Amino acid sequence: MRHDGDRAAGWQAELRLLRTLFPFYFTVAADGRLGAVGERWRTCMPEIDLGAHFDDMFAIARPIGLAGAADLGQHLGDVFLLRLRNRPDFELRGQFLPAGDPDAPGTLHFAGGPWLTKLATMAHLGLAMSDFPSHDPRGDLLVMMQVQESQLAELRQLTVNLQERIRQQSLLEGQIRQIQKMELVGRFAGGMAHNFNNILMAIRSHADLALAELTPGDPLHDWLQQICTATDHAASLTRGLLTMSRQQPVRIQALDVGAEFADIQKLVEPLLAANVKLHLRIASEVTTLHADTNSLKQIFMNLVLNARDAMPKGGTIAIDVARRVEAPPDGSAPRAFVAVTVTDTGTGMDERTKTNLFEPFFTTKALGKGVGLGLSTVYGLVQQLDGAIRVDSELGMGTTFQVLLPDIAATAAMTPARQGMTRLTGDHVLLVDDETHVRRPLERVLQNAGFRVTSVASAEEALSALRHGARCQILLTDVVMPGMSGTELAAAVEKEFGELPVLFISGHNDDSRLRSGHLPSHHRFLPKPFAAEELVATLRALLSA
Repeated sequence: MRHDGDRAAGWQAELRLLRTLFPFYFTVAADGRLGAVGERWRTCMPEIDLGAHFDDMFAIARPIGLAGAADLGQHLGDVFLLRLRNRPDFELRGQFLPAGDPDAPGTLHFAGGPWLTKLATMAHLGLAMSDFPSHDPRGDLLVMMQVQESQLAELRQLTVNLQERIRQQSLLEGQIRQIQKMELVGRFAGGMAHNFNNILMAIRSHADLALAELTPGDPLHDWLQQICTATDHAASLTRGLLTMSRQQPVRIQALDVGAEFADIQKLVEPLLAANVKLHLRIASEVTTLHADTNSLKQIFMNLVLNARDAMPKGGTIAIDVARRVEAPPDGSAPRAFVAVTVTDTGTGMDERTKTNLFEPFFTTKALGKGVGLGLSTVYGLVQQLDGAIRVDSELGMGTTFQVLLPDIAATAAMTPARQGMTRLTGDHVLLVDDETHVRRPLERVLQNAGFRVTSVASAEEALSALRHGARCQILLTDVVMPGMSGTELAAAVEKEFGELPVLFISGHNDDSRLRSGHLPSHHRFLPKPFAAEELVATLRALLSA
């Protein structure tokens, strides 16, 4: 059958226009079958397709009383409300319009979409369909509403995008604030640590010298021992501040997991009440762990003692050590960890406490019972060890801390046994420290241990002594000094006189190489303050290496 070309072209133009304006457009043939279908159906409801029957797909909510496809042509001037049978919450408002298809007489267009359901939300504003101009057969109002809805959709998407950007910015701002807090604490701690630890070093050295002159039964012996203990406690507060700013030196090495956690258990059990039980479980496949032994002890002593304080009426603390493949909290790819979980049956925490848990100086303890450095120190130490920490807690349901430490195959030897204190005589130490109240007692400690000592107050004096014939087997130098630093002195000595064992000491320094522990085999770093026996043992180990 032949048709006029202009009519066919007009029909095709009409079809393109409707599909463009109404993404949920479709046609209904005279027999009730769906014909052309808009693109939106493919992603929203793929079952709405050519050949599907209108009555199987849609229920007519308005106009009320219509039986189905057979009645559509009798209400071309009305606004229809259609509901999908398999998804009643999805509504379409629109009009049925006579199609100009010359090959399919009786075909109807549906022009409309879900955007018109927004009219229902206008009821609280006192608006109804009767407030809008009547629909003409070509759907002029629908076109107007389509434009308005497109603008609303764009605005809605912009709002969603803006909310997401605000959320991301808020996260970044929170991270920046945390970094700024850590930097502030770091500047404060770094500025204080050098002088404070030098003072502690002088106190500790003089106490050690006095102890060496007394017998254990002397009443003064116990008093001096208490001074040493108080000095160590004061030093731990400084280390806590430095740890939060990731400036505390660490020495990463292969550790025996069983031995390390046995030591931790011995340290904390005397501090637990009789009604608090501690259980330690280590999976058989976990034998070694790469970490800093002092950091490891500080992390888990803090967590166990924190758990103890959360159980005023007693309870159980469990430490479980296992190997796991986990995705870190930062969202990076899963990798192998040694997971250490500390679980208590205590009071638990509310959301506010969990949010501020690792903040410096945040504490829920009564005034005088804590300064809020424990968990922030734990956080800093875990970060220094390239690990991660998680917390899970509810009020009345106890708390679980999970510390994830990198699982690195042990390639280095285990921590060597402590060197014996056999007296070695004749070794010559070049001691360099600009603080007289530190240098003088250290000189005496070394002489008492059998070393010969050349003691100077600056790097320049040390170089001058060597150039004038002074002999030494080891260089013991402070790091932070006026003029030339200790690390610069060591480099100058090696360049001019050859390789020499060097022990660096410092109350605090900015040298990341020293803090990380990544030093040549003939170099060591010992943070102040330290005990006399620790200094002597480190020097002898370095000399015998």
